[in-house]
Amino acid sequence: MLLPTVVETLIATFGPFLIPATLFALGAVGYLFLYLLTRARRETYADDGL
Repeated sequence: MLLPTVVETLIATFGPFLIPATLFALGAVGYLFLYLLTRARRETYADDGL
């Protein structure tokens, strides 16, 4: 399968830096998701008052 080869290549290239960089990227995606969710809820509640 291709995925283990890609993971091994990334680990060989970036070494121990890969784990914090991956966590940072996942955290940024999660924060963006929560921001968009909060923004959508805020717009929904603003529309209910009209």
